[in-house]
Amino acid sequence: MKKFCFCIFFVLLLGSGCAKRQMSYLDTLDQTIGQKAYYDAIYHARLDSLRLRYLAAGEDSARWEAAYQLEKIFFYHDVDSCHSYVRRMLALQGEDGRRKSISGSCYANILYKMDSLAAAQEVFERIDTSQLTLEGLRTYSYAGYHIYRKQLPTHPGYIAQCRNIIDRWWQSDSTNIECAYYHSEEMRRSGTPVDGIRDLNACVLTSPNDTAKAYYFFAKEYLEREKVEQAARYFASSAVWDLRVSAKAYNSLYELARILFKKGDIQRADRYMRMTLEDAESSHYALRYDDIVLSEFEIMNVLLSQHERNRWNYLVTIVAITLMLVVAIVLLMLLGRYSKQLSISTSKLNEVSKIKDSFLANYMEKCVDYLNKVDEYRSSLRHTAKQNGPEAIMAMLRKPSFATGEFHELLNSLDTTFLGIFPDFVDKVNEHMQEGYKLEMPSKGELSTELRILAIIKMGISKRQKIAKILNMSVTTVYSYHCNLQKHSLHPDGSFDKVIAGL
Repeated sequence: MKKFCFCIFFVLLLGSGCAKRQMSYLDTLDQTIGQKAYYDAIYHARLDSLRLRYLAAGEDSARWEAAYQLEKIFFYHDVDSCHSYVRRMLALQGEDGRRKSISGSCYANILYKMDSLAAAQEVFERIDTSQLTLEGLRTYSYAGYHIYRKQLPTHPGYIAQCRNIIDRWWQSDSTNIECAYYHSEEMRRSGTPVDGIRDLNACVLTSPNDTAKAYYFFAKEYLEREKVEQAARYFASSAVWDLRVSAKAYNSLYELARILFKKGDIQRADRYMRMTLEDAESSHYALRYDDIVLSEFEIMNVLLSQHERNRWNYLVTIVAITLMLVVAIVLLMLLGRYSKQLSISTSKLNEVSKIKDSFLANYMEKCVDYLNKVDEYRSSLRHTAKQNGPEAIMAMLRKPSFATGEFHELLNSLDTTFLGIFPDFVDKVNEHMQEGYKLEMPSKGELSTELRILAIIKMGISKRQKIAKILNMSVTTVYSYHCNLQKHSLHPDGSFDKVIAGL
């Protein structure tokens, strides 16, 4: 019933993520890594609940049980916190044989994980095994087996201790996943044929940690048979379950990274190995540091070698990108220059358009006035001819023409229209004239002859003949005025007209 409830719990926990079976095992692992924060939050919620239970416990026995649960949850997550609760277990164990044996076994286990091997062995060998329960036997056997096995390279005599510990455990608990795997290891070491996968399949899994271990041990068995692809799949599944229970001190992702490294998937191997190292550091799992760091150095060396082989490609790429950037910068500068020129041209076109519109309106108005006056003049001639005869008409024609006055009005209109468009024209012109030769308007709103010549140049008419026709002057007079203006300007080198046109 407990196993059924456990399965229901994790189906709800994993949700829709478990349904994506079509994904490759590495995709599933990467997706789970992406959900790491979510699983960590579930872990911390469970941890908070157990801490409240520990604080609420009144008697030593209840507090010991709560501390024991916290020790188990910290065992694969934070070695320092686990050590802290083991010490509380030791302080609360009293004279109860079960609590004493479990507390001692947990203490030996955590000292082993902290890489204090001598202290772990000393604590282990002081444990009273006379009152070991099945639960206590598991913790005791796990601690002793790892402590003695760690020392086999320097103390071959510990082979017997390892074998005795596993034999005793196997006889009492052969369906435990860890016991089954370590038993098959000892059988192989002694040269006895054994089907480790069959023994693992016969085991009973009672927790998510057991599921993670089961996948890990299956992977190790397949690796023993040199079936690397199957091993990689099981290591990935084990890593997925390690992440789901928020374990930090794990081996599965480390082993998978080594397989991927050998297969040439260097980038992924490096990512997994870095994550393994980060989690080992956060859990203070000192026992694993050396192996992980050495593996990471090995991966880094390969990455550096690849970089060395490809450095010329990188150099060519960098040079090409640099050239492209230079070209892009030049194009942007040209574009900026052309854009500025276009802006200036547009501004000038707007000015010309404005001038054209203003003068066109003024021109049409003057033309209409002039036609009306011509018509009035003709009417007056007819009236005079009827009343006084031809002699009177000749007398009228000898008088000054009304066109003289009209031309003066036309110039006044030119001045008014131009200054309406460019009210600061005279000030801008004087900015380019030498001291003592500043130009002034004879009266407000009226341009002098020099200023009219410059105004016409500003409107885009620079030929002397056209200026002379517009102002009803001789070309020589216009030339004389212009030479005098240029001579006393700040631009006597011939650029005077361009400066005036650009004002």
